[in-house]
Amino acid sequence: MPKGLLQFIKKFGIYVVVVLSLVANGYFLLSKNSDMVASQVHDGDTFTLKNGDRVRLLGINAPELGNCGSTESATLLKSLVLNKTVKITDEKRDTYGRRMGLVWVNSTLVNEEMLKAGWAKPNYDPNSRSEDLKNAYKYASDNKIGINSNLCKKVNPIPPSPNCVIKGNIDKRLGDRLYHLPSCRHYNQIVLDLDIGEGFFCSENEAKNAGFKLAPDCLR
Repeated sequence: MPKGLLQFIKKFGIYVVVVLSLVANGYFLLSKNSDMVASQVHDGDTFTLKNGDRVRLLGINAPELGNCGSTESATLLKSLVLNKTVKITDEKRDTYGRRMGLVWVNSTLVNEEMLKAGWAKPNYDPNSRSEDLKNAYKYASDNKIGINSNLCKKVNPIPPSPNCVIKGNIDKRLGDRLYHLPSCRHYNQIVLDLDIGEGFFCSENEAKNAGFKLAPDCLR
């Protein structure tokens, strides 16, 4: 075989190998990016990726489905991530095995946007953007936006009927679920945050069945 032809074949072979390698790497990257596309939003702080992984936004709690603000919260998260490629930083797993972290769409920090728009509250899980998340929540709280408005926060709540006057309240520090009768010492001071499941009950049995217990300051 002529020397020139042999050199040509070698060069052509190297070229083919390089092209195939680039194609393979490109396919791998495209496949990987495709896996990081949000394909379904479940509520205001949880969504599923195209590869089936469920992702929980770190550092925030959105209203549970059925609570005040849950529809608006889920709608906002859909607008931010659905059918978009996301990046996850500060990643870890929660007790349910879900991926949990700071979620980015390009340069937008989704966790921060949810708080700033007022459709979530911080849970203060440690992360690299904790101060940004606190400031975003403070902005929404100071400006009474979203669940911080009178849509969900009832400072002087009106019972739905004269027969349903028992207030169900959750201790924000301890998480205790307490109910207050009109005869309870602090009844008139109780603010109801409907986004976290607080509200009125029509009987003590109804309150107990919902997991609430009589507040310690109540006089029987």
